[in-house]
Amino acid sequence: MVKVKNDPTHDDKPIHFGFSLGVNFMDYQISQSVKLVDDDSYLNNYYAGVNEIKPGINIHAISNLRLGEFFDLRCLPGISFGERQIYFYDNFDSLLYGKKTYQMESSYLELPFSIKYKAKREYNFRPYLMGGANLRYDLAVKREYDYKEQLIMVNPFDIYAEFGGGFDFYLPDFKFSIELKYGAGMTNIFRSTNPAGESFIDYPEYTDIIDRMKSNIFIISFHFE
Repeated sequence: MVKVKNDPTHDDKPIHFGFSLGVNFMDYQISQSVKLVDDDSYLNNYYAGVNEIKPGINIHAISNLRLGEFFDLRCLPGISFGERQIYFYDNFDSLLYGKKTYQMESSYLELPFSIKYKAKREYNFRPYLMGGANLRYDLAVKREYDYKEQLIMVNPFDIYAEFGGGFDFYLPDFKFSIELKYGAGMTNIFRSTNPAGESFIDYPEYTDIIDRMKSNIFIISFHFE
């Protein structure tokens, strides 16, 4: 049986376009503050963490510039939606003030750039690795502090380092890819003061618990090019 190459010149195009759909899993890397440990006014030591990671969605356009036989420069502007569930417990595993987990929703505008390294094509299959940076702006972040709306304040802008890999499958009419990617936020997005530089006066215990927060995102993408 003769194996047929589908669209054999697909990767020879200088520029090509497409779109991408994906599922994301957002997380926070939280560094605990030493304030509560050193402050005798608190009977218990409190700590914060992510209680539950729920899936979100990604929608992106694809622009691909061929750099050579094995390398491409890619830009995938788009949007992503997701959430994280944060808990606040003491050392007796009791919720702070008896409150439930706090939901942090995110709606990101994204501008990722990456370099794609492709292995040699084997008929209609080709594995690849990728790495790059992503500029994300969270439209869901409130501008003003309101403990009823947003108990924890974060900066809306962050820069992510991204790396991952995937597999290209060449079909008769288009190329389909499955990609696994991890993004690590590079900056501390936690804000201990409001935009005016003032400390929070409503439930300051929550902000006292956290010293730093960094965002992490794991993404499963399906590309159509």
